[in-house]
Amino acid sequence: MEIKQYLMQNRLLTDGAMGTYFDEVESENYLCSEEANLLNPDLILKIHQEYIEQGARLIRSNTFSSNRKTFEQIQNKRAELKNVSFQAFVAAGYEIALRAGEEAAKDGKEVYVAADIGPIFEERDTEAEDVLAEYYELCDIFLEQGARIFVLETFPDEQYVIRMARYIKEKAEDVFIIAQFSFVPTGYSRTGYHYKTVLTKAVESGCLDAVGLNCGIGAAHMEKFYISYLEACGMPEGVYLTALPNCGYPQIVRGRAIYSDSVSYFGKKVASLAKLGVKILGGCCGTTPEYIGEIAKVLTSEAPKEGKNDTQPKVITVQEKKRTVIKKDKVDKNPIINHFREKLEKGETVYAVELDPPFDADAQKMITGAELLKESPVDIITIADSPLARSRADSLLMAAKIRHVTGMDVMPHLCCRDRNRIGIRSGILGAQINDIRNFLIVTGDPVGRDERAFTKSVFDFNSIKMMKFLQGMNEEIFKNDPIFYGGALNQNGSNPEKIAERMKKKMDAGCSFFLTQPVYSEEELQRLSWLKEQTGAKILIGIMPLVSYRNALFIKNEMPGIYVPDQILEQYVPEGSREEWEAIAIRISKEIMQAGKEIGAGYYFMTPFQRVSLIQKIIR
Repeated sequence: MEIKQYLMQNRLLTDGAMGTYFDEVESENYLCSEEANLLNPDLILKIHQEYIEQGARLIRSNTFSSNRKTFEQIQNKRAELKNVSFQAFVAAGYEIALRAGEEAAKDGKEVYVAADIGPIFEERDTEAEDVLAEYYELCDIFLEQGARIFVLETFPDEQYVIRMARYIKEKAEDVFIIAQFSFVPTGYSRTGYHYKTVLTKAVESGCLDAVGLNCGIGAAHMEKFYISYLEACGMPEGVYLTALPNCGYPQIVRGRAIYSDSVSYFGKKVASLAKLGVKILGGCCGTTPEYIGEIAKVLTSEAPKEGKNDTQPKVITVQEKKRTVIKKDKVDKNPIINHFREKLEKGETVYAVELDPPFDADAQKMITGAELLKESPVDIITIADSPLARSRADSLLMAAKIRHVTGMDVMPHLCCRDRNRIGIRSGILGAQINDIRNFLIVTGDPVGRDERAFTKSVFDFNSIKMMKFLQGMNEEIFKNDPIFYGGALNQNGSNPEKIAERMKKKMDAGCSFFLTQPVYSEEELQRLSWLKEQTGAKILIGIMPLVSYRNALFIKNEMPGIYVPDQILEQYVPEGSREEWEAIAIRISKEIMQAGKEIGAGYYFMTPFQRVSLIQKIIR
């Protein structure tokens, strides 16, 4: 019987968690369960059979982590596997699952076998197209093995899933594809998307046969999510729902993750999911064959009638949805007026001034400078995020302080070095609450070699991936009051085509403007003009006054990414006075601004040594 025909008449019970159960049975001698596909296939076969004996009628191949990174780690560990190909490594897991299905058929059990694909680990600079190429390679290997059922599971959003599904269906007929997504109890994934958004996009894609949730949450949260989703969106037509929750939440005992939900509780909760209309049920992390057996027992007397779900979930009417929206609008505060954004989008010249947070707990000089800038034609104050990996007061907190004291628009820089996904998301939420709407997103300078033994960089993102993360938050959380972010632009890179390409990627990720490195030459302005023509970007030209001969010499020779021509340095004489040097700085800055007025959307001033009065003179 084809799987679609089976689902018209029955609920489909899947297996449980291969990985966590394998760790209970035999983990000390293996890097992961996928390694055992090659070295101990009988053990993997036995685990498949245990799930089948407990009632599973869909088993997933032990290939969740069968990707090139895992394969490389295994080969580095096992000399005897050096000559095994990647294709053979992936195929081995599917062949074992097929064997389990064939042996079950001998006992009169009809078992469906699915090729299982999990997320591929992405480094901060990994290109999406490279990742997608590896996903396509996995799909091809499984298709060559005859796979016609696919489970694409534990993905944070639909980005890769939909493209894989379309690729598979273009290559083969009569394919059944299940897509499952993972969220935390807040309802959001690690890429920042809400489960309702992801499920809706997956259902509406038209290329998936079943869609649902797995991993990340226990059965109680999953039930809550489905009730909310079905009330808001109704039961999808032509797409089955799946639910494979974890058996609760883990605690770490002696270095191992232990799940503690009771088997009977889990079975009852999954039965509740079935009553909501979920047709494909099973378990994820922590669910052993015992859990699957409990689900089978609870569901035995509750089989749905042919072609129907047990219960029809409540579907909110149009009138009810309108009332819900009206009620929500009443409690939402009005969007903050973002003057900086308004001027930039109108094409008016904007002035951004950077102030450096203190190295210690005394911020008075910075606050005084901000108060002075409030009396100047300055549109926004930008605040650096520990440049050169030298710890300063937190940029988000200092932005909130300046916003509170002056009422001005502020733009904290946010780098990827010091915060993981959790910290970045928390910081953005806190900034939103404190009326901060503008950010400069940068990858961040790496920790210096002398500090690396004691201080670790995080780099969950690079700047482009963080922008995509914020793009998701704008779509999900800040729809009515979005954040506005830009990126850094080093115009002095060796390859202008690559610079333009990277700018376009940032713009695709929601980047609305660029702040350049300090500009001191006509050549740099010409390149910025070319980059503007190639991308259509709004560019704020960097102005950093050089306030002494010593300062100019230092910037020229010791600051990476900044180009100071000899003719600029020659204007600063070593024996000059502070007043003479400042006059030169003002003149050079004015010349750059005048030459770049048709190129830039505005100017970005980097304040030397907190000399706000100098910036005021230049702007005037």
